[in-house]
Amino acid sequence: MKRSIVALALAATLVACGESASPTAPEDVTFAPSLGIDLTQMTRLESGVYIQTVTPGTGTQEVRVQDWMAAHYKFWIPDGTLIQSSTDPGMEPFNGYAYDSIEGWTLGVIGMKVGEVRKIVIPSALGYGENPPGAEIPKNSVLIYEVTLASIG
Repeated sequence: MKRSIVALALAATLVACGESASPTAPEDVTFAPSLGIDLTQMTRLESGVYIQTVTPGTGTQEVRVQDWMAAHYKFWIPDGTLIQSSTDPGMEPFNGYAYDSIEGWTLGVIGMKVGEVRKIVIPSALGYGENPPGAEIPKNSVLIYEVTLASIG
């Protein structure tokens, strides 16, 4: 009993301080209307990542985990804050193997075709979790990407 009271007090303290006590799933957050995220219109992968093709790609080649790829992207957090865009001055498109990023990105880009635009919603456990790379990304934040695949290979 004493342990459960301490655990509840710790959880309440973390919530009060704005810290999430555990990873966050996309189903547990409210998305800013500007993001246009409707999870009911997206495909939920077994991993918990949600994907939605905005513009279909062309050709028969699809991204695989081991493929080198180039893609433009925009990256937000659920409140609608744009964290990064590869088209901003001084930024570069993603150029690397599909697995060279966070796990949720890798799972979200698999199967994309050249020219495809895809929205990807990533649970915090498959994103940055407790260790985001900057202060602008809250711990355990769900991540939202819009990816445009430029090339494979």
